Amino acid sequence: MITNQPGIELIDVRLDHPRGGPPLVRDANLRVTGGERALIVGAAGVGTSRLVAAVLGEVTPGAGRIEVLGRDVGKLRRSSLRLLRRRVGIVPQDLCLLEDRSAQLNIVLPLEIDGIPRSISIVNAARVIALLGLEAEAAVAVGSLSMAARQRVAVARALVREPELLIADHPTSAQDAEGAELVCHAIADAANRGTACLVLGRDPALRAIAERDGWRQLAIASGLLRPLSQLALDGDPIDSLLCDESSLPVAPADAPVPPPSNVLAFPIVARSAGAR
Repeated sequence: MITNQPGIELIDVRLDHPRGGPPLVRDANLRVTGGERALIVGAAGVGTSRLVAAVLGEVTPGAGRIEVLGRDVGKLRRSSLRLLRRRVGIVPQDLCLLEDRSAQLNIVLPLEIDGIPRSISIVNAARVIALLGLEAEAAVAVGSLSMAARQRVAVARALVREPELLIADHPTSAQDAEGAELVCHAIADAANRGTACLVLGRDPALRAIAERDGWRQLAIASGLLRPLSQLALDGDPIDSLLCDESSLPVAPADAPVPPPSNVLAFPIVARSAGAR
């Protein structure tokens, strides 16, 4: 069911460059509500992944406020951030999968964290496995899968809880056209169920699907978060904005952000389990 409840809201947010220099993003305002799909595009180095980290409470904005599901993440304790994470599905760039476990067991891990017995969680996960075309790979160890299949496993894991908010960081970067359709169809399904969906990426297949299906589209360019339509009216060629910004005066800071230690529950559980 589509709702109008806010999933994420940025209010006059400034993200400083970790090495100094001009801010990566300044005066950013964005509100994504339940049932909505929003895509943010930007060249490598402009700060899209740092924005993800800020939304998860791992990076403190230089100014402004970030609210997730009505909570100001800058004011939450680590324990509260962990609880909030259970209402948010995350697709990180580095995927954070357990390579020695099957695709199916990776996908059900959030449900196991919630205390749901494996026999029940596997049944509950069948829907997202089918949505992402992973039936044939379900029993295969993730370490033996292609990168495209691994990425879809990470998307399925993010959606298995039916989260109130989905944050997907470049979720189609390893996909061909068919795989991108599967990922975007799964995101659309989540939006139809009331999830607020914020996607960051720049690959052409993702952008084409977003355009075709009427997603809200924005871009980070010259330190500003603006609608793509506004950039087009300003005469800025979109494709040129998505080129690698190697001419920036400071080094790019958009490498994948390390998994959040206090929000992403599954890597923490995975490491402790592997240590025993």
